[in-house]
Amino acid sequence: MTPPAGTPLWAVILIAIVPSLATIVVAVIQSRQIRGLRDQQTATKWEITNDHTAPLRADMDEKHERVMAAIDALRDDTNGEFKTVNERVSNAEREHLQLREDIRELRRHR
Repeated sequence: MTPPAGTPLWAVILIAIVPSLATIVVAVIQSRQIRGLRDQQTATKWEITNDHTAPLRADMDEKHERVMAAIDALRDDTNGEFKTVNERVSNAEREHLQLREDIRELRRHR
């Protein structure tokens, strides 16, 4: 395709360069994204590696013990709450039965 007559040379060059520049910009953006992903992978690999004195299994066992202790504490709290609720319900039932008995006695005395 030929440019229309009278088109300046700089406009023709600009029209030819714009698609190439767009391709270059896209390539630079993608390479930065890939570099960022590589940095994330490197950071993740560094976090996973066991580069300190304690063996990895000991770290896992320690974390497991902490989690289990937290679960036991939650279980104790929950059981305590259930015990409190059960006591309240039984107290309410006992009071209800006592009130019914008191009402029966009042009706008998009339």
